[in-house]
Amino acid sequence: MTAHSLHGIGFLIALPDEARSLHPAKLTFDALTQLPGGHWLTVSGAGPAHAARAATRLLEQGVAGLVSWGCAAALNPGLRPGDLLLPKRILAADGEVLAIPPDWRDRFARATADRIGVCSGILVESNGLVADVAAKQSIHAITGADGLDMESSALARVARDAGLPFLAVRAVADHARMGLPDCVTAALDGRGAVHLPTLLGHALRRPTQFVHLIRLGWAFGAAMRTLRLAAQLAGPDFLLTPPAADH
Repeated sequence: MTAHSLHGIGFLIALPDEARSLHPAKLTFDALTQLPGGHWLTVSGAGPAHAARAATRLLEQGVAGLVSWGCAAALNPGLRPGDLLLPKRILAADGEVLAIPPDWRDRFARATADRIGVCSGILVESNGLVADVAAKQSIHAITGADGLDMESSALARVARDAGLPFLAVRAVADHARMGLPDCVTAALDGRGAVHLPTLLGHALRRPTQFVHLIRLGWAFGAAMRTLRLAAQLAGPDFLLTPPAADH
């Protein structure tokens, strides 16, 4: 495939609920969906291994850039649900630092900063779910990272190896002092999907967890509103190419 045949952007999103920020229907894992403007979206499942496998499907569509899109956990205590992480660097779990090329990231930041709180620091990779507040604090103290996710590092490496532009767009869902309740962690499967009967069974045995679920739902809603607004502000091509005035 030649450079002239590349078109559109490939969006990798971990979970079906997050994908609703770009597509109105609830998609399934491994779905490959075409978006308006010739873009493609795939729902990978949580974690770097799932992300790396799903990224190859995006490359097969001949995309001209890759975006890691969705939610992140805040490590920086100054961040709140609904803030937007547009990291300049990603710290992989093996210690490699992946620098994100500035042009696309800077255009996206300029387009969104007037309406959304934007943080442009470090996003760190986790190989597994980080549900505990103390664990978040420890990771922040060791790495200085502002947020954490499980897919962006894998996608950044795929983009680098393919010679494609890359962008990580991650809205804060849970702030640094918000842990995940036991009923949620017990109900998650290997791809990050929640088994609702398990969640409700655990919550009913400890009804105070419903308060945490309500807070978590509000925080996720704030992140989704931010992602939808960011997509609107970025425009049809998500600022992959500079506006004509920038040339």
